[in-house]
Amino acid sequence: MRAKVRDDPRHPDPAFAELYAALPEADDLWPWLDWCRDARPPVLYLGAGAGRLAVPLDREGIELVAVDAHPGMLAHLRRRIRGIDTHEVLIEEMDLRRRFDLVIAPSSILTHDANLAAAARHLRRGGRIGMELMNPLWLRKARHTGVRLKPGVMEVDYRLPDGSTVVQVVEGWRPGPSPYHARRRLHRFGLDLLWLGTRPGTRLTNAPTYYVLAGRPRAAYDWLVAVAAIR
Repeated sequence: MRAKVRDDPRHPDPAFAELYAALPEADDLWPWLDWCRDARPPVLYLGAGAGRLAVPLDREGIELVAVDAHPGMLAHLRRRIRGIDTHEVLIEEMDLRRRFDLVIAPSSILTHDANLAAAARHLRRGGRIGMELMNPLWLRKARHTGVRLKPGVMEVDYRLPDGSTVVQVVEGWRPGPSPYHARRRLHRFGLDLLWLGTRPGTRLTNAPTYYVLAGRPRAAYDWLVAVAAIR
């Protein structure tokens, strides 16, 4: 029988952190490394987890500020990257009292509008948000090996280096935003769509996830600052 872990940021499952700590480090840093190198440090990393992507980015010289709601994830991350600036908080409730040139959010962290709003609040004038989102076009095509959808629940299989399989259970799951609606969605948060795409050589309808790079126009940023001052 395969072990199951619960993905619930409000009620962290200790086994969820152990699953992510057991995964091998990412060996393909596209597009994150390119975006990070083009930004003023530090980079705000939302949903940094146990460090699967953060550790190789740190090794490449990228300074990160890491946010995650799971204390076990951050404990692993702090052991892997000594001295990293971490914040244990739900993304939608995040208020770091500083702004960043780049916010990155892999793993569909910004599917929920409340999370995207929080990310946008932490951008500097002219700043950018880079995100990865699960692709509903791909999910609707057919059944997919290792991914199962039930009413309100998604299960994802993870094959670990020791040959075992652990199932990530996401309760309260709902399809993420369509790539075709990305521009309209971003405008609701004062953001412009700068780029949308998939991994090179992959068609949008065949890609499990897609990537979005959004920016805060300078004029919109100035307007938000003025409104905040009035309030």
